[in-house]
Amino acid sequence: MDLWNKDAEDSLRKLGNIFLTGDMNTDFSFSSAKDDPHAEIKNALKKKRLYLAAFAFLPAFGGIVGALVMGILHLFRIPVYGRLSMTIIYITAIFGTGLTIRVIKRWRGQSRDAKAAYDEAIMAKAVQEMMPGAVLEPDGCMDGMELYLRGVVPDFDDFQGSYLIRYEKNGKACTFSNLTLTRREKDRNDNYYNKAVFVGQAYALRYKSRMRGTVRIMTTTQLLGREILSGYRKLDKDQEEKIETENEIFNQQFDVYASDAHSAFYVVTPVVMERLLAMKAKYGSFGLAVSGERIEIALCSGYYLFEPPESYREIETISVEKSKGEIQQMLLFAQCIEDAVNGKRTEN
Repeated sequence: MDLWNKDAEDSLRKLGNIFLTGDMNTDFSFSSAKDDPHAEIKNALKKKRLYLAAFAFLPAFGGIVGALVMGILHLFRIPVYGRLSMTIIYITAIFGTGLTIRVIKRWRGQSRDAKAAYDEAIMAKAVQEMMPGAVLEPDGCMDGMELYLRGVVPDFDDFQGSYLIRYEKNGKACTFSNLTLTRREKDRNDNYYNKAVFVGQAYALRYKSRMRGTVRIMTTTQLLGREILSGYRKLDKDQEEKIETENEIFNQQFDVYASDAHSAFYVVTPVVMERLLAMKAKYGSFGLAVSGERIEIALCSGYYLFEPPESYREIETISVEKSKGEIQQMLLFAQCIEDAVNGKRTEN
């Protein structure tokens, strides 16, 4: 009997772990403020998961309560469609509805509180440590239309994003954010739906440069052996020319448009080509535009940086240091391009 009870308890514990942590062997627990400086934000996100799990359990809970009510009515031989039984059923339904509404409100409130805590305790601190004086707008994003006109993102119908960061120092400025672009398309039944054509990060850099002219680089995809632009703004023959480099592998995976060949080879150096090939292997697709003192880059990474994590394991790993690393990741390639444009030697 003791063995059976132990197995039952272990099964229930694993079932609870799946709901709360996503892993049957990982026990749910709140972080200790004594051992973890980020315990408050982690616990706020964990409470959000608790309310979500409670909401998922409500249908099963409602079924159990309904079965108990029907069992009591049958036990006392109360007619199911009688006045008393219907009153009990209505009261139970009202109670269940009120409980559901309360859980939803608590979950939404906890979601807002968790995001606010994350923005203040993690992101704001990381931004200021990496870029003192930078401006953080958690609900802001880059202008999708401006990026499209610059030729670094595919065409779209709507855009949204988050965590816009603006920084300016010594005549140089950097702006970046998460970004999602959606396009309205028809399915087989001629019903419209919103298709995500870009999910990732976009950023712009303004710096001092001796370069004159424009260069635009975007990844290509293969369709029956032919290169297509996947919705990027096409070649403007009056202002651009298509450039081929001496690197055949690079030419097969990228389209390069420039106002003149000199400008293109000023930017597309061997080091930059190697970085671009590595970026395509990692992100899949992206666009880049260089014009005078401006650079715009859009990385279709398929995920957002800086967002409050959803999974239990990700919650356990959040920290100011991790967010600082993500910010640094956004800046590294822009610095590589700036160095190339200004003729500086860039090491691998």
